[in-house]
Amino acid sequence: MEKQREGEKRRVRMLVILLISIFLIYLISTASGIWKEYQQTLIKNQKDQMLITVQILAENMSITLEEYLNNLKFLSSISGSDSEVKDIYRSFLKTSNNFICNIYYEDEGGNTVNMIYEQKLTDAVLLSDNINGDSIWQYSDTSDKKYLVFKHYCKDAKTLCMVIDEEKYYRKLISDIHIGTNGYILVKNSKGCIVMHPDSKQWGIPVIEGRRQMYPDLDYNSLEQMVEEQCSGKSGVSEYYSYWWTDPNLPRVKKISAYALAGFGDDFWVISAVIDYDDLYIPIVGGLQKIALIFSCGLLLLVIMIILTIKLLRDQSKASKEIAYLRELNTLLEEVHHGEENIAHQQRLQIMGTMTGGIAHEFNNFLTPIMGHAELLMMELDPESDEFDSACEIYEASEKAKDVIRQISSLSRRNVETVYKKILAQKMLDRVAKMVESVCPANIHMEKDICQGDEYILGNTTQINQVILNICVNAVHAIGKNEGIIRLTSSVITYDCIKQMSSLENKSIPDTWERYLKIDIEDNGCGMEPEVLRKIFNPFFTTKKSGQGTGLGLSLAEQIVLSHKGYIFVKSTVGKGSVFTILLPVLESESLEIQTEKRRKTDIQILIADDNAKILEMLKKNFAKINLPIQTCSLKEEIKMLLQKLAVDVLIIDEGPEDGSGVAFCMSIQGQYPDMMKFVMVDYITREIAEAKQNNIIDGYIVKPVSDTTILEAIRNCQKT
Repeated sequence: MEKQREGEKRRVRMLVILLISIFLIYLISTASGIWKEYQQTLIKNQKDQMLITVQILAENMSITLEEYLNNLKFLSSISGSDSEVKDIYRSFLKTSNNFICNIYYEDEGGNTVNMIYEQKLTDAVLLSDNINGDSIWQYSDTSDKKYLVFKHYCKDAKTLCMVIDEEKYYRKLISDIHIGTNGYILVKNSKGCIVMHPDSKQWGIPVIEGRRQMYPDLDYNSLEQMVEEQCSGKSGVSEYYSYWWTDPNLPRVKKISAYALAGFGDDFWVISAVIDYDDLYIPIVGGLQKIALIFSCGLLLLVIMIILTIKLLRDQSKASKEIAYLRELNTLLEEVHHGEENIAHQQRLQIMGTMTGGIAHEFNNFLTPIMGHAELLMMELDPESDEFDSACEIYEASEKAKDVIRQISSLSRRNVETVYKKILAQKMLDRVAKMVESVCPANIHMEKDICQGDEYILGNTTQINQVILNICVNAVHAIGKNEGIIRLTSSVITYDCIKQMSSLENKSIPDTWERYLKIDIEDNGCGMEPEVLRKIFNPFFTTKKSGQGTGLGLSLAEQIVLSHKGYIFVKSTVGKGSVFTILLPVLESESLEIQTEKRRKTDIQILIADDNAKILEMLKKNFAKINLPIQTCSLKEEIKMLLQKLAVDVLIIDEGPEDGSGVAFCMSIQGQYPDMMKFVMVDYITREIAEAKQNNIIDGYIVKPVSDTTILEAIRNCQKT
């Protein structure tokens, strides 16, 4: 019986303990829920009050800033003599009670003129720009007192400036607002630069970088995240870790920041109320301690459960991130694979186009002697004979083949963008130098030493400007925020002077032109490693961060220079800077507009230049049949020698001889033989050929395959015009 009773008692005790445990768990969970809800409600109410406060301040500041900008525009519209305008401005300052203390103008060079009250302002910091053409700056006077300067850019190239007593504005309207024990109000611009702060030493400095320079040993990670949220253009409340900057000991604390935007024009400033988290939390903790004495055991269990839950959530979050990472990696691999296929496809199309153009060129060379010899047979044979009919069939078949080759050639035509116009080098370089000066920031100085004289080049002004501007923009990026210099120099050098330069770059420059315009663009930026230097002209190669560069700028610059029959070189030293050298051919004569009237005579002297000996031999025979002797040659040096030796009336040159371009050769002798007609034999008509004819570089073109008939017809058509 006793054993049975002890067993029942044991079961009762176990049941009681179980019931008590259940009750305690329920009580602890209920108390914990009530406490959390109470804590969250109190903190949320405090945060809402802070947010309402900064929203009201932001709205008032937005109205004030808009009023300043409107006053500035109104003042800029006042006309009259300088003394009258100055009297009006002085009267405005006396009647204004909105912290406006001075008005003055700045000329184009940034110099102060017509200041109402004598005042020396220095240490300019740009706070807001592009506010419908206006800007806001922060200046300091000789006593380090801070001022806001609103600037309006007038039509007469002057800038009207209105000075606001910033410290007085902050002291009267903002600094007296206290939040919590150590709380305060501060103002930042949209870029994270401090406009107003209880510590005046921090006015005008970036929130992160400025404080990092003042206090390099502190942890700014949490503050950086909070500033990034504030500058995103939204209002809200953030919790973060930072320091009390007004305390010399710089204690690290947890803070709450409520922030709102004061918008004006296209920009905004951030009004932020900062309070110590403990100012909200400590009173609540007092109540928590009393409850903790009663429910310590339950809270301990709750903490354990929370820890386990957090661990499970972290594990789950980690697993989710790994899955997302693997999915993203798989997507990127698929995109890379697809991109490689597209690039390979484009390369195959490019190779096919190149091969098609080469095949068309060779077939034209084959058809020229076939058609020429067929014409010779037709001239010698009896029209009634079978041999004459066979020769006609050969000629007609060649004509059909010629049409087929023209259709094939249309598939491989290049997009030649060079427009040949006479350009005065000095005028062009002066203009592009002004463009470069406009893109240089304040820390970079532009120097130029442009050659004097009436030197001309052929080319496209827009494209050459694009090349120089692109290189100078890269120089600005290479210099960065350091003090730097970009130097633009030019001179005219002879072919003999650039032989040594070309050998250093492993490039062979033909002697088509006697003189070149040499343009040097030098900077003292970070420079480039030899490995980078070898790749800078490769398409899509860039050293910039993702999204900041396409890698096509220098590649396009090289293409433009080469299309102008020029050359581009680069030298760079790490830590010292880079020098880009551009060589463009100089015209030997200014006479590019209108050549003298062509001589009309029957015994004209014709010179034909082609690297295909069979074509030259066939044309000699054809012209001999009509008693019109011609001169032929295959090399450029032979052409120059024959032009000096003979009185040549017509020059006919192949588009692509072994040692240069036909159009380029005609450019090189421009103005030297004003009475000589110049024709280029082409496989198909390109934009370069058409524009060379339009600009009187050549008199015409003859589409291959050529014959004596097509040549004489082209000469007659030119003489008629």
